[in-house]
Amino acid sequence: MAEVARLATAIADRILEQNAAGTTIPPEQFTMLVRAARMLLDNGAPWPASVDQVVMEVAKRIEQDEARPDHGPAASEGDDAVTHLTRFLGAVKRS
Repeated sequence: MAEVARLATAIADRILEQNAAGTTIPPEQFTMLVRAARMLLDNGAPWPASVDQVVMEVAKRIEQDEARPDHGPAASEGDDAVTHLTRFLGAVKRS
């Protein structure tokens, strides 16, 4: 699990760097992060701080989008990753 945590940290750090730079974050990076976070969760391992930061930031953005009165389907190429992350976060909240 230590290696999974290390890889998840590297992915999360990269996502945070790309976000700070205003660069588009490839959906596959979110998918990799979600899979690593899920593996850590399933094995009772804590999330590294940067993983938690990314997941919580995405959760906030999803909640803000859902609260908008004009909320509708998103149109970006990252939709699949966000949908996957939304389902994952819903599963975590229910756990």
